[in-house]
Amino acid sequence: MSVSQLISKSTVRIECDVVGGGVSVGTGFWFGFSTTGDTGLPLLVTNKHVIANSTTIRIRFNVSSAANPQLKFYDATVNNPSDFIQHPDPNIDLCALPIGHFLNELSSQGIEVDKFIFTDRSFLNQHHVTPVEEVFMTGYPNGLWDTVNNRPITRKGITASSLLEDWQGRPEFMIDMACFGGSSGSPVYIMNEGGFATSDGWAIGNRFLFLGVLYAGPTLDVNGSINIVDVPTVATPVVSTTLMMNLGMVIKAEQLNGLRPLLGI
Repeated sequence: MSVSQLISKSTVRIECDVVGGGVSVGTGFWFGFSTTGDTGLPLLVTNKHVIANSTTIRIRFNVSSAANPQLKFYDATVNNPSDFIQHPDPNIDLCALPIGHFLNELSSQGIEVDKFIFTDRSFLNQHHVTPVEEVFMTGYPNGLWDTVNNRPITRKGITASSLLEDWQGRPEFMIDMACFGGSSGSPVYIMNEGGFATSDGWAIGNRFLFLGVLYAGPTLDVNGSINIVDVPTVATPVVSTTLMMNLGMVIKAEQLNGLRPLLGI
């Protein structure tokens, strides 16, 4: 199957009960380091701020079971947010939930989770990109998703800063795409099927590059000042004096390597 047929299986909707009341929504995605193999240490990656101040975290998985063909979903609850491993750099808004034990438990019951896993094999190769690229992002803007099929929403935009450089000296880049609350933690990637532009012309074939993770976006306040803020996660509508600028800040995928020592790989 092509990547475009599988990409809707790459994410999960993360719903959190927040300290003091209320519910927030964000995005998590499947990731695995290539050294772990297919049955090694799968992770669910999201932003630190998605699960911050949460008391209970709920995740719904698409599943299949030969013994029970009617079973389509499995709801899991994380009661301890500290189960998420935090990136050691406080300035890198990434965390990950090791989930291999949970998947093995389900498998022992004849239940398999339907998923597509991003890996470090698809990290950016700078020789294969141009300064301006069409990009995709999959997640749950404003918490929206296909409730019947438990599927996310995929959006398309372009890079607003060069992938070949670090925006403002930080390991991130900017995209020109509408980035609403609930999109925090969404994977951003290049997906070409059939052909794509290169610095030398046009290449025939397929290309899939995992670029990074959305975490923030510039906002414009009523005084005209521009601020960089975490993409909000609260699902409840509020009155706001700021406007999103249809731009997003993306942490480069290579920063996930910072989790390796904490995972023992």
